[in-house]
Amino acid sequence: MSLNAALAALNPLAGYQIREAGPGDAADLFILQAAIASTGAGEFLAWTQQLEERLETGSLAWIATAGRRPVGMALIDPLPGLPGVFELNGGIIPARQRQGAGTRLLARVVADAGAWGGNQLSCRVDSLAGATAGFLLRRGFFIEHEECLLERRGLDDLPAIPTRPGDRFISYARERAVTEFCRLYLQSFSDAPWSQPYSPDEVEETLVEAEDLLFWERDGAPVGVAWLEVAEGGRARIEPIGIDRDYQGQGFGHRLLLAALHEFRRRGANLVEIGLWRNNIIAMHLYQSLGFAEVANWYYLAYGLAPRPEQ
Repeated sequence: MSLNAALAALNPLAGYQIREAGPGDAADLFILQAAIASTGAGEFLAWTQQLEERLETGSLAWIATAGRRPVGMALIDPLPGLPGVFELNGGIIPARQRQGAGTRLLARVVADAGAWGGNQLSCRVDSLAGATAGFLLRRGFFIEHEECLLERRGLDDLPAIPTRPGDRFISYARERAVTEFCRLYLQSFSDAPWSQPYSPDEVEETLVEAEDLLFWERDGAPVGVAWLEVAEGGRARIEPIGIDRDYQGQGFGHRLLLAALHEFRRRGANLVEIGLWRNNIIAMHLYQSLGFAEVANWYYLAYGLAPRPEQ
């Protein structure tokens, strides 16, 4: 059943109202989030502060009420590098599920997101057998792609990095690092379905230290890059890692990944994770060849929004 058909079938006396929420509703939104996703009370301050910032910089939120009592919420965030695509989160509190509130809330989100110029909603679900996936798939969402998380535990057994004349692994000063990263990302992924380009401002905002961007130089020119992150407890992450398309398929990705792992070991990491699309078979084989194993997977469901009518 389509979303519109499901909405039309609802009892018009159900009594649910949907209103757009703003930064001043952050506390109510957190209470709903805690009821829906078991978010801990200790996260209140950080969660509400982050939400207020998101609502002031392009995100949208809604609250569903029964009378004066909030019963559900929805939040959409614009995805960097994907104009017109919004990531959807939210839900209905357990006591009010299966009573029509979710369908009304989703219909409002679809209408408003389309009016704001959106062309697609995207929602992550951990299982296609879960209630959220079932709800969305029955209302016109489709399975866009599957992603998975790979881990490598322990870095004491790393092989040496193969040496080759003209090769160097290096970090640049911040300004050059940001510029070269953005260029190499496009050179590496512009034709890939998982491409999600970064703007220089997004890199500047997210990059902790310039040394977190590890470049591979070939004869003095940067042709590959890996973004390294090390968190507390020795846990590290690589995302993304890319090789200029003119150098792909020649084993250089293997060397860059190995160099990144050696750098993580130097920084004291003991567990490295990396995420990828399930159908990125070449990258999957590369990671597995260096000891990574899959530990989790999830899916993204998508919904195409109707184009905004021309004025």
